[in-house]
Amino acid sequence: MEEQKVVFTNKDLNLRLAGILRLPDDFDLSENYPAIVVTGPMLSVKEQAQSVYASRLAKLGYVTLVFDGAYFGESEGTPRQQELPEVKESDIEGAVDYLTSLPYVDSARIGGLGICGSGSYMSVAGVKEPRLKAITAIVPAIADIAKSPMSSFFLPKEEVEKAKKDYEDGNGEIKCLNFMPRDFAEGAAYYFTKRGNRPRWSNQVVAWSQLSLINYNVPAIMKEMKKPYLVITGENAWSKDASTEVFNAVPTDDKEMHVIPEAGHFDMYDLDPYVTEAFEYITPFFKEKL
Repeated sequence: MEEQKVVFTNKDLNLRLAGILRLPDDFDLSENYPAIVVTGPMLSVKEQAQSVYASRLAKLGYVTLVFDGAYFGESEGTPRQQELPEVKESDIEGAVDYLTSLPYVDSARIGGLGICGSGSYMSVAGVKEPRLKAITAIVPAIADIAKSPMSSFFLPKEEVEKAKKDYEDGNGEIKCLNFMPRDFAEGAAYYFTKRGNRPRWSNQVVAWSQLSLINYNVPAIMKEMKKPYLVITGENAWSKDASTEVFNAVPTDDKEMHVIPEAGHFDMYDLDPYVTEAFEYITPFFKEKL
């Protein structure tokens, strides 16, 4: 498997995004390959959970692309650390633009896989981006975020709106939320250890991100989903209810959901046997649909 650092553009924002392109073993420039955009958890950088899945998919014969979203990691955009659903969707569109520009990628066989927060963003991209032909969501965590444990990280709306206005008027500093407190033991066991701690990752998110997140109703959008759709969650995942709600909103029969026994939410990022068990479903799904 070959890895290449690449740069592509979010055309909506005119921002350059930093990515890692992975090519299958025995890559042949004269062949046409299926490709998969792989996106990771909220606030993540490209070297985290998304690279675990992208590496495995490349070994299965797919061209894969992971990237730092706008405002994160090595990608452009200020203020830094803005977690905005509409931007995440346009990032994915930019990733598809890039893959379709590669002469060895079969533009009719491009899929998407998203993890945690981007399990939901990628699901929505499956509705809105026609060039994505099949979608897999791993522990998708956002349904109606107002009902999610993540809403406990939010500040009062009025306080955030004032902080945003003050900043835009040049009268205040950026106010941030802590989206991964160290006392959240399950998450800390990933993000603050060698499992997931990577350069350029931060647990801080610009506070006014919550104004967009709180209005992001994924199940309402998924009622328009018409593509092959796979959801994988964990038996003990805190996000299981959200994943189920998103899955149930899809009206077609071309969908499947699997629950990995004993797995928690963060177990599905990188730990075996859980990731290997997930690939027992991912492998045949993409093989059939792409």
